[in-house]
Amino acid sequence: MYVARGTARFDAGILKKLRASKKVDGRLLSAAELAQLLKTSKARVLAYEQGKSVPEPKRVVQMARIFNVHPRELYQARTGKADQIKDLRCYAGLTAAELAEEVGISRTTYRDVEQLAILPARDDGTLPLRIANALRLPLAMIHRALDRHPEADKRRTAITELLTELFQRAAIQHHLALVEPDDEALLQIAELLHRPANMVSRLVNYDLARYRDLVRRHAVAQVNVAYAPTPRAAQSLSREIEDLAKEIKRRPFAVASAQLKFLSEAMSSHQWRTVVSLMVPSPVQFSLEVFHELHQHQVWDGLRARGFISLDIEPGVSDTITVHLTPQAWESCAAQRRLYECLYPRIPVPRLPVRRPHERRTHRKDTTAADFLTTPREPEKLTRTPLDW
Repeated sequence: MYVARGTARFDAGILKKLRASKKVDGRLLSAAELAQLLKTSKARVLAYEQGKSVPEPKRVVQMARIFNVHPRELYQARTGKADQIKDLRCYAGLTAAELAEEVGISRTTYRDVEQLAILPARDDGTLPLRIANALRLPLAMIHRALDRHPEADKRRTAITELLTELFQRAAIQHHLALVEPDDEALLQIAELLHRPANMVSRLVNYDLARYRDLVRRHAVAQVNVAYAPTPRAAQSLSREIEDLAKEIKRRPFAVASAQLKFLSEAMSSHQWRTVVSLMVPSPVQFSLEVFHELHQHQVWDGLRARGFISLDIEPGVSDTITVHLTPQAWESCAAQRRLYECLYPRIPVPRLPVRRPHERRTHRKDTTAADFLTTPREPEKLTRTPLDW
């Protein structure tokens, strides 16, 4: 059975130490007493302590509850490395099959997530959210586990090497920097990212344009330092040249890391289209009928989990739901809207104002999507139409 390198494993010695030092109900437990609490045999408990048998995740959770410790303490130390999906699953007391069933994917798909840190290309963007909910963990922790997986590191290194080749070509003067979808290096990058070549070519060409601008600034600084009017100006330009040279050198790795992270955390097309439609000066209102229809696509759940929206209703005043974009959503869209343009070219990129709208006033109630759906109401007409759902 494949085990990801660095994955925490059950530590038999820690169980033995806990039983010998951690009091339960005011006294230390014998192997037989612990076995009785676990509803197993004394021989099985001794086998756990001697490393001859490995308990199931649920049993590890049982042990942790008995000794009043976090399940993580019963696994071998991670030596500073981030927990991986397998670790988080074990801490929650779930087998791979149980978690796959709970999040609604096949065992094969889940195996790719856990062992290779690969999300299915046709996912609606909510799989990390569903995993986070099943494990009762923050969404950011799931993204971090995927980003720091050993297999993700391997892909990052391979993509960095390929991007270095493409960037070196782009640095040649009077040479067009555009990379076509059938370019051999780009096809390899697309395979590593598990995305279509056309999409990857848009992302790579976007970063190539930024890289070329960096190279241009470096060349201009080199010319300017030769004609610096004062020693202080020459020294300042020399520092700028050094900084730009360092940035040029590290850019392929930075781009590889950014692309992997963006694609693993990117909103689905439904979510992005919804965010675009909400980027207007005033809040957007929906009738309950329209809201219920959109909720079936899990649009709101994903956006709320990211902290991008809040949903409000005035009890007893109207049967409409008001949706507000949070400051975090505005900042994220401002930083990544060009990347989303590469990802979903058919969805118009919003023209953001210089400053985001002022934060909304406090409403009477800020609730979840489920709160609205559990209250039967007569739907009213949609007061504002979103863009082309």
